Amino acid sequence: MKRYQTRIPNSMPKIRLDHFLADWLPQALGKPISKTSIRTLVLSGSVYVNRHREKNAVTSLYSGAVVEVYYDEDRMSPHRVKRTDEVRLKSESMLFEDEWLIIVDKPSGLPTQPTLDPNRANLFDLMKKFFLERDQNEAAYVGLHHRLDKDTSGIVLFTKKEAANKGVSDLFLKHDIQKTYQCICWRSPSAPVMEVGHEFTIENYLGRVGERSGKAKFGSVKSGGDLAITHFKVLERFRDLYWLQAMPQTGRTHQIRVHCSEAGFPILGDAQYFPDKVLSMIQSPRLMLHAAKLEFVHPLTGRGIEANSQLPDEFIRFLSQSKS
Repeated sequence: MKRYQTRIPNSMPKIRLDHFLADWLPQALGKPISKTSIRTLVLSGSVYVNRHREKNAVTSLYSGAVVEVYYDEDRMSPHRVKRTDEVRLKSESMLFEDEWLIIVDKPSGLPTQPTLDPNRANLFDLMKKFFLERDQNEAAYVGLHHRLDKDTSGIVLFTKKEAANKGVSDLFLKHDIQKTYQCICWRSPSAPVMEVGHEFTIENYLGRVGERSGKAKFGSVKSGGDLAITHFKVLERFRDLYWLQAMPQTGRTHQIRVHCSEAGFPILGDAQYFPDKVLSMIQSPRLMLHAAKLEFVHPLTGRGIEANSQLPDEFIRFLSQSKS
């Protein structure tokens, strides 16, 4: 749980508590927060005014008042990551499986690999749990060769035998595996207007450029970075939003998110790379980035493999609302 504090400026006129929190809290958190979540914070006793707990969302604030918010990331997140014993992978989440490989559909909000909290649910441990419950195999092998960011949903490939590791590793090292993502982005005023079907490529070098909200931030660098190439295509345009297809040729950390942001098309829900001044104005149910397709030649059988993950419900609802 983190504590956030501010003081009402002397120049600010009287304002309701919930209206003030809607303006200030997204900037303090570094990400959007819904009106429902703000009301939940107030009603749960997580908001203090002048050191007194305030549970009335419409109470009036005056200049000079000190506002404190105690924010529990896991409890408040709509995609709260549960403990391992609370989560199970379903058979329908398995998109492909043979004796060598298994491809799974990861939900948003779930880390791909174990975190510092040994009890926190993650995809790697859930795969072991899946094999234990399905096959009664306590020693099932699970090899992880790539990962998705916690809030990115979609396709993740695992090996089931050590003998498959080198072949799969070579696929990624030689860029012989094609990954296709879909994302919904906001067009900043300085970015070009693009028509449906327009294709473009971003190629530069990426490296760590600092931190934001305690998390590593990456960006384009003139020296010391790694080559990053992403091919984009415009699938649909909605006023100031774009639905893009992204096909990364390389696999750098946060590559698609950085390329979109620096091109003037930050991905909705991306608190790490969205402009500070716009973050609180653009509401999104989650990070709108989804790993939709994986294509490669099976390194052991020579068979052409294509795994597809359907767009999550949040994407479909958001796109439907944007069309109206």
